[in-house]
Amino acid sequence: MPILEAQNISKIYNKAGEAIPVLNNLHIAVERGEILVLMGPSGSGKSTLLNILGTLDSDFSGSLIIDELYISNTVDITSIRRQKLGFIFQFHHLLPEFTILENLLIPQMITENYSNVPQNAAKEMLKLIGLEERVNHYPNEISGGERQRVAVVRAMINTPSIILADEPTGNLDRDNSQKMLKLMVKLKVKYKQTFIIATHDQSILDIADRVLYLKDGKITKEI
Repeated sequence: MPILEAQNISKIYNKAGEAIPVLNNLHIAVERGEILVLMGPSGSGKSTLLNILGTLDSDFSGSLIIDELYISNTVDITSIRRQKLGFIFQFHHLLPEFTILENLLIPQMITENYSNVPQNAAKEMLKLIGLEERVNHYPNEISGGERQRVAVVRAMINTPSIILADEPTGNLDRDNSQKMLKLMVKLKVKYKQTFIIATHDQSILDIADRVLYLKDGKITKEI
């Protein structure tokens, strides 16, 4: 059974009294452990679709099921988001006043799982990205590429069903982009982690299991 299934997803923006369709009757199913990439020009709807799949935008028509949970107004969306989803953005959003280790533990603090998830788990994640010796460093003491990789493992720390990433390599040079992609593949293999990635970056296609091309709010091609 797909870990995420979206049916008949449509969205319309109302601008100055005019209805502007952004997404038009999309159907998507994502399997566990899959890296799905959403590609398309600016304005194609890929970021809007990612926000809907990540429960960040509830103003749409259609149905959304995440890990066998039907998403509706009657469920606790915030709880589902915290327990089932992880997010990576173009900018790392690490908190400068906290150490690298503390930044990783923030999701547990928010979900009140801090006592149940030992610091060893976070340190193991840092070891995965070669930063185990930097646990007590602050974000301004490591490189931009390292900060973005910390953001990836922070998204993993609550063992989410799906990680959603919006232009995760958009602020990185080629070398750090490649390190980021290798990390995603490592997480997919080691933890069977599912990724849904919206991007313009053609190099991400190298790690994709499947690519959906969007244009004018429609899926025009799948490879």
